[in-house]
Amino acid sequence: MTQGDLNAVKTKLKRSQKIFVNRSLNMGRIKAIGFDMDHTLVTYNREAFEALAFTETVKKFIAAGYPPELERLKFDPNFLIRGLLVDMDRGNILKVDGHKYVKLAFHGRMPLPRDERHRLYNSESFKASNLLSVDTFFALSEVQLFAEVVDYMAHNPGKIGKSFREVYQDLRRFIDLSHADGSIKNVVLSDPARYIKRDKHLAPTLRQQIESGKDLFLLTNSSWDYTNALMAYTLDGLSDDFPSWRQYFSAVLVGAGKPGFFTGSQPFYEVLPETGLLKIFNGPFASNSVYHGGNAKLLQKQMGIRGDEILFVGDHIYGDIIRSKDIVNWRTMLVVEELAQELAKLDELKEALERIKQKLEIREVLEEELQLLSSKIKINERQSLKGDPKKAQYLLKEIEKITPKANERKDELRTLNDEIKAMISEREKTVHPIWGELMKVSLERSRFADQVSDYACIYTSSVTNLRFYSPFKQFFSTHDILPHDL
Repeated sequence: MTQGDLNAVKTKLKRSQKIFVNRSLNMGRIKAIGFDMDHTLVTYNREAFEALAFTETVKKFIAAGYPPELERLKFDPNFLIRGLLVDMDRGNILKVDGHKYVKLAFHGRMPLPRDERHRLYNSESFKASNLLSVDTFFALSEVQLFAEVVDYMAHNPGKIGKSFREVYQDLRRFIDLSHADGSIKNVVLSDPARYIKRDKHLAPTLRQQIESGKDLFLLTNSSWDYTNALMAYTLDGLSDDFPSWRQYFSAVLVGAGKPGFFTGSQPFYEVLPETGLLKIFNGPFASNSVYHGGNAKLLQKQMGIRGDEILFVGDHIYGDIIRSKDIVNWRTMLVVEELAQELAKLDELKEALERIKQKLEIREVLEEELQLLSSKIKINERQSLKGDPKKAQYLLKEIEKITPKANERKDELRTLNDEIKAMISEREKTVHPIWGELMKVSLERSRFADQVSDYACIYTSSVTNLRFYSPFKQFFSTHDILPHDL
């Protein structure tokens, strides 16, 4: 495909196929691209996988002595979204805007009343770092199970004699055990077609980058056996030039321990692919080899490249994006899979948003008019108390004339605010029935959107959207605009 063809295609792209830019990025200066595996190169059937993780973890709760009735808990794929915060001490799930204002909260499955939400979180500042961030898709089933157990505790007081935090600590332990004992992994590997989606565009996307002269590497926390099985299912046989998935990558790095990979100094070990055993690695990297552990600075040394010559692609805002950008200055591309469906819904809601904006403009005019009338009333009241009877009588008559207009504006504003609130709520529920947009809270940017803006140089809904752009594309940011620039 020529550059002209690429440009022609780009003009016809759906928004779900586009790459969005927060920080200008010249792909021509990128020498290596690193990829996370789960939910980045390997796309899961989320509902099937999360339901499996939910069910297996419930079994461990019951085996550990929790009430057998928990077996009746069911995974709900439509309850949660990414970007939420979890208050493990109170059993609450929160949606927060970019200014740390909690605008929506649930206790288990029950919405928190506005007054209680304000008392707990908005009357005084709280540290978001003290709460759990729902950053990954893997966390969705985990947090939903926590919400279900909290809800059970609310309706069955005394049946679980533990604090919410203790329940969450047990939950984390049971999930880790489910991964360690193969409860989840073995089921996925026994029927990958049920849990993994193959994308026919992935192979040509990777090949396009390789042919442009870039080195590709895989960097995953998963074990070698799981990585090999999933990557083989995902890529093997899709290209005659790359019969094995390992041929796409200059280096395959498993058991990386992200985000510690970016901050630590642990060594690499070479993996013996046939047995999975590890041996001491002294370098240099060899083609078609697999490595375990390691750290980012050692990786750069082995590959002979600087941090800003690496683009790292992942789906985990903290483990993949924030740490790689903050610590080693890698350039970053965040995969936000949910955008594919959400952007399509938002496109359908453009007219609704315009109607809301029109109402907001009318509200601004009414509020200014009300403020002028209110100011006149207050000024006249003060002037009438200064002792001149005739002037006071005149001013009081002016107040009598102005007050009905002010009250009329108050009534209009009250009605208009109710209309705007209802319109915003309807729009949010069209995107998600509970939490609304991923990147917004009402019309404000969400905390998740702020993190994406601050740490992801570029973001998109799928790795394969890279195929629509030249490997030497220069992405320009148009978002460094302050309110006074408008």
